[in-house]
Amino acid sequence: MLAVVLAESPRQGVRAGPLVVLGHALLELALLAALVVGLGSVLERPSVQTALALVGGAMLLWTAAGAFRFVVQNRAGLDWRTDERPSGRWRTVFAGVWTSLANPYWTIWWATIGLGLLTKAYVLGVAGLAAFYVGHIIGDLTWFTAVSGAIAAGRRFITPRVYTVMLAVSAVLLLAMAVWFLVSGLRGLG
Repeated sequence: MLAVVLAESPRQGVRAGPLVVLGHALLELALLAALVVGLGSVLERPSVQTALALVGGAMLLWTAAGAFRFVVQNRAGLDWRTDERPSGRWRTVFAGVWTSLANPYWTIWWATIGLGLLTKAYVLGVAGLAAFYVGHIIGDLTWFTAVSGAIAAGRRFITPRVYTVMLAVSAVLLLAMAVWFLVSGLRGLG
């Protein structure tokens, strides 16, 4: 999600963070509902976690390749401080959904830690679940709004070269995550 916020903030300003979080929040709401009705026990199975690691690793690899292409084709090297091309709000919301789905750690976190936290929140009923969800989303919203605000505010100080380096570092981190999940998935097959 951070890579998307970095990529979209120069064009969309501070709203890039909240738009990405909106997509992420919608997906998490659907997952929360699925976990409440019993999906958690399915996600805890080793075979499912192996499959998630392999599919998620492949999706992260594809996303990293796209980020590298963006940097190599020098699209990031354009003077992004003056690039006012709209990139589409709904596309940015969908990117929040996509980046969450592409990250196998997200699903594994929800199947383990998140499910444990949900169980504790569920003791308080629907109000506990709602409080947990809203608190979680507020944390994401606060962080990614701060990041997009800093990038948007720093437009006049961050050179195109520095921005390209930021995107390249994000692509390298995505690649590292992809490799880690693919290796984890392959180990699960053995």
